Amino acid sequence: MRNIDPDTSTALGGSRPADTLTVWAWRGGKLVLGEPLQIISWSETDTAADSAKVKQQMNFTIADPDGTLGAWRFDDPLGVGGTELQVIYRVGGAGAVNFARLRIISNEPDEVVEWRTLPEYGLEEPDSDTAPHERIVPVVKGVVQLQAVDRTYNADRDKLEGPESPGPLATVLGEFARLTRDYFPVVLDPGVTDVGISRLTVFDRERMDACQDLASRVGARYRMGGDGECHIYPRITPPVWRVEPRNGLVKVSRKQAIDGLYNRWVVEGKEATSGAPVRVTVSIDTGPLRFGGDHGRAQTFYTSEMITSADQAAAYGVSQREEFLASLAVELTVTTVPRPELQAGDRIEVGYPVPAGHVAYFLGTITGIRREGTNVPGYTTLTVSCSYNDVIQALGRTEWADHITGNLPDLTWDRMPANWGTLPDLTWNDLP
Repeated sequence: MRNIDPDTSTALGGSRPADTLTVWAWRGGKLVLGEPLQIISWSETDTAADSAKVKQQMNFTIADPDGTLGAWRFDDPLGVGGTELQVIYRVGGAGAVNFARLRIISNEPDEVVEWRTLPEYGLEEPDSDTAPHERIVPVVKGVVQLQAVDRTYNADRDKLEGPESPGPLATVLGEFARLTRDYFPVVLDPGVTDVGISRLTVFDRERMDACQDLASRVGARYRMGGDGECHIYPRITPPVWRVEPRNGLVKVSRKQAIDGLYNRWVVEGKEATSGAPVRVTVSIDTGPLRFGGDHGRAQTFYTSEMITSADQAAAYGVSQREEFLASLAVELTVTTVPRPELQAGDRIEVGYPVPAGHVAYFLGTITGIRREGTNVPGYTTLTVSCSYNDVIQALGRTEWADHITGNLPDLTWDRMPANWGTLPDLTWNDLP
């Protein structure tokens, strides 16, 4: 969550005048324009996805009344040769929130040329269409589309030119800071603990891929703060906000899709000694996704020469099933009043009325944010991922919890070919 003072936080929860954005352009530590940009409209996307190296992006349509902001040169004031935007979110009737520091990556002008007749005494042009003492001059004006992204973009463009390894006393987060020190300061949020790192670790070429891996080693993610600093924050934190009817909530929607809802894992390999095929199946046997039930049969396959025994195959199948069950989520699309302090990765509680006649509260992680508006910000749209098991419990149903807590049915498995004879019984104690 972005830094916000208590008075401004209180103002966000009540009625207030319209909020506004102020955007300044900087390069090399100096302002390149004497006035903030005139914003016509803007949008922002923010994500907590591990696959996204750049987490935050903003698009702006700005007024260009004298035609000077559409870039020709890379070092023009709003050119792509290094200009940064400082975005400040001003809360109506209260203070301001430092919202973002972004690098311009695209400048696209949409210009209109008007021809005007202006007086110029003393000018006479033979055979001219204009009267004496007049000149026709072009006047350029229009709008400029700007696209800007957070500072991790700069670090990602700077590839490692050769393999690098940590020093003898290096730590995970120390290496994160070393790899990014030319681009932003690193801030360690509460709840993240640094650990040592092996000198055998090798970083090769992709700087931000290495940083993503380093953060995951300590159960964390990274994201940029409002002053251009990078925060390393824990994946699981206490909720920072409760949104509910009459407290900031505008709308909640959700959608189910069948894609990826497997209920049997087929694991295949080869015996280490004989080379004979190994094949084990692990299924969901109870609940709404049970194999062969109303949901049907949906297999997913894994084959590896690293699987050299039935026990290994069974253990891998069980691990994949448990990982799948733990990852089941309900995705909520939550529309709220403007909340500039929220960031992707924050945990919130969503209160939503249910047919049983009460408000159920769902704890989830913000995986994506979209904001947009004119210079006056509109609503905030959040994508919130809630654990399926937590949602079921919040709704007052617990039958699915047996799958998560370990009350699972006996595991059955088979091995090929069929003429191998009697197979030993497999028990849970046999599994690593």
